[in-house]
Amino acid sequence: MAIVGIGTVVVDHVVELPQYPQSDTKVEILSDWQQLGGPVPVALSTAAHFGAGCAFLGRCGDDGNGKFVRRVFSERGIEFVTGPADAQDDWATGFAQVWVEPTGERTIAYSRGRFPVLTADDVPPRLVETAAVLHLDGWSVEGAIAAAQRVKAGGGKVVLDAGSVKPGLPRLLPLVDVLIASELFRRSYFGAGRVTERQLLALGPADVLTTDGAQGAAWIRRDGREHVDAIAVDAVDTNGAGDVFAGAVVFGLDAGWDSSAILRFANEVAGYSCGFRGNSALPVPSLARLAGDGRTPGGSSSADHSR
Repeated sequence: MAIVGIGTVVVDHVVELPQYPQSDTKVEILSDWQQLGGPVPVALSTAAHFGAGCAFLGRCGDDGNGKFVRRVFSERGIEFVTGPADAQDDWATGFAQVWVEPTGERTIAYSRGRFPVLTADDVPPRLVETAAVLHLDGWSVEGAIAAAQRVKAGGGKVVLDAGSVKPGLPRLLPLVDVLIASELFRRSYFGAGRVTERQLLALGPADVLTTDGAQGAAWIRRDGREHVDAIAVDAVDTNGAGDVFAGAVVFGLDAGWDSSAILRFANEVAGYSCGFRGNSALPVPSLARLAGDGRTPGGSSSADHSR
């Protein structure tokens, strides 16, 4: 399998509101929908949309939400692996309530579900030993570390989308090749969204990507830095944009693109996704469409680049 992901999977119930309600008040819902959620599942969905072979190692219950998870993975062509144990009667699938405002900003309340956390023994060797890219969100740390060790031994790359500081992070970081450090992660880890490149590289990974919403994204390494401006878009739903960005990154790594091409591509795809509601229809452009706009890695880009 080209790209393998390990992490949390949830079912999002997205609720679109005219404005965020004050405490002890009511507001009428404009619209709502259900979708597959979790940083790694959305990232894999993006990579699979562009044609990558993907598998997800994680757990959910055999309840209604779990059946939804399995169906969506199947529809998107993503192999879903739960480890050696099938869902038990007392397992519960994770879920999230996502409130989206007209600006595209969102507020989330979530449950990760109820089931045994993946361990090293739950990682099937055949799944990870030949993986080109392993994509992690920092959860299931024992299983993630075991998988990362096997992937690196086979010559693959390990990507961590660090949404926030999680238990076991100091043990996982030395195995990470590419760290995606969102502003939320930087605030969680350093106590501030603005940190130096030296601070980021001191975490261990040779390549660090920073994402800053409307301020664009950057790829940082010891020999330089490249930045791309965010694309102009009328944002209606920013939920999952960072996950889509990560999915475009792992797709580019699997395809063998250079860092400049991957950064440009991920920035375009994530920005494009913000102009659509939900991820059920995989509202990201096709490679052919990007090629027609001159924005694929093989073409030119109008984005500003600086070192």
